[in-house]
Amino acid sequence: MNPFIDKVLERMSNDDKRQLSEIYEPTIVSETDADAWKHLTVMRDGRLRYYGIYKKESIFDKGNTLCYRESCDGGLTWKMHVIEDKNVLGESTYIPFMDKYMKTYYIDGKGVFVRIGDDPDDVLPKEIQVTALDCIEPLAPFYLRDRERIIIVTTERRPDRHPTCFYPVLFISDNRGESWRELHMEECPYFELQWPDQGGRWQQNNRENHIVELTDGTLYMISRTAMNYHYESYSYDGGDTWTEFKPSRFHGTGSMPCFERLADGRILFFWCNTKLLPELTTADGIWEDHFTNRDTNCCAISSDECKSFRGYREIYLNPIRNNPDFRGVGGPSEGDKSVHQFEALELPMNKVLVAVGQHEAVRRLLIFDVDWLYEHKREERFLYGLKNLSTHSYVKSIEGGFKVSREHPLAHSGHCAFNRTNLALLVPSPANTYTKGGTDILDDYNEALHLTRVEDDRLISGIAGAVWNFPSHRKGKVTVRAYIPGKGLRVSLLNYWMNPSDNTVEYFSDYSIVLRGDMQYGEMFTDFVFNFDCDRGTVILTAGDKLKLERKLNGEHPDGLCYLHLQSAATEADSIGASIEKFSFEGIE
Repeated sequence: MNPFIDKVLERMSNDDKRQLSEIYEPTIVSETDADAWKHLTVMRDGRLRYYGIYKKESIFDKGNTLCYRESCDGGLTWKMHVIEDKNVLGESTYIPFMDKYMKTYYIDGKGVFVRIGDDPDDVLPKEIQVTALDCIEPLAPFYLRDRERIIIVTTERRPDRHPTCFYPVLFISDNRGESWRELHMEECPYFELQWPDQGGRWQQNNRENHIVELTDGTLYMISRTAMNYHYESYSYDGGDTWTEFKPSRFHGTGSMPCFERLADGRILFFWCNTKLLPELTTADGIWEDHFTNRDTNCCAISSDECKSFRGYREIYLNPIRNNPDFRGVGGPSEGDKSVHQFEALELPMNKVLVAVGQHEAVRRLLIFDVDWLYEHKREERFLYGLKNLSTHSYVKSIEGGFKVSREHPLAHSGHCAFNRTNLALLVPSPANTYTKGGTDILDDYNEALHLTRVEDDRLISGIAGAVWNFPSHRKGKVTVRAYIPGKGLRVSLLNYWMNPSDNTVEYFSDYSIVLRGDMQYGEMFTDFVFNFDCDRGTVILTAGDKLKLERKLNGEHPDGLCYLHLQSAATEADSIGASIEKFSFEGIE
């Protein structure tokens, strides 16, 4: 929660207020100089800062020169400042009952520390060692509302249990950070190999655990895992004891969750609502191989203390997700070119500032209006190309972590990434073309999404697909306007994102069906309408008066459905494929 939201508003001119008030859907306002983690800081006078490393040249650059980008107008514009004094407190969290700022950090071989100062510009902060244990990745300090308690979430290795896995450790202070006691929590279950995975997943449990305090004082923790879901745990005594980790309602593997409580009591949850591509036989589960689920991050909102959530909307799609030069694009100074990891801060006028991403090619600060999460309609006609869709396919590539060396630090890394190519393409709509004198005539400029299947041994999968997000609803209508002269179009509805080329979508989606050419009416495009009802557990498919087919929904979808997944249904090469002119969603309350 932003303790200085009123001060942010006071700094803004009338022109600033107008510009901020007119932001609705997620809008990028700045790049950043460090991966989203714990760099977003608000000053007492309402200035906003995002700290980072000034001109970091490669992954081996330790970043001796710090910097921050500052906004004095509610996040609308940002200016970089270089920090020359290395003693400055810098990025930190304001602790209200202390009236101080606190920063957490880790020193290799020495443990976890906090620094406490009057403000982020304090050059004489007090330093306190939290632990000498090798507990890495401390998150920003979390404080309780009604008692003077601070909790720091970290992780540790336990090589006697697993060579590379992580385990949660909490440090708790009841005397304003002067001393800390440790709590070693039990881990989430390990991922066990089963179909469709042919190789092991990297066991990366319990990293980046995030906590939110509910109104009754219960602490709710969400954990990153190697499973198909984030796992959750509760504490009813302020963090002294915790329940066993259990699967949460949120899909997500190997990516960071994040809570942000708003001043009016609602709770935002940010996460990558996605599923990995099935692992190949070469994946051994010991270390990273390929991240294939970090190209979209989503936000949901709860008005009932996390009992239910609305929205499930994509706030930011990786801008290079469909780029054929994915491994090399944007430079190599950071490893993972993904948009996972989050920081959030409430702004005035119902707006939220969010930091996302891990690489300079994709790291961004953006602002959106909370009301945008509650929308009931969305339509896609490709007026902005493929901007709103995920359509990429994967090329077989070298596995593993960083591929650079100190001798060649600027060589492209390809860190944990398959390279990519495009199989789903926008082409002139077949409805635009007619034949005159033996010549095809293009009548206008409408484009259609063309989905085919290719046979190419260089690809992980030759299936062309497209994935599109709509606001989550328990009841709604999805309409797909398609022309299917080829071997079929698979249409699936889900409550999470699956890769466009994933050939297992029919088994793991909430609903999946193959549309064939003989289901169409007329000679060209047909409106296929999918009415879903999660309360009844059904989807009714209609195509004019020609087709009506009711089928049961699969799986669990506690907050409804939010994704349309389109894919070639061909089991062999099919260059004719299917064309989609548009699709839309309308929710029913």
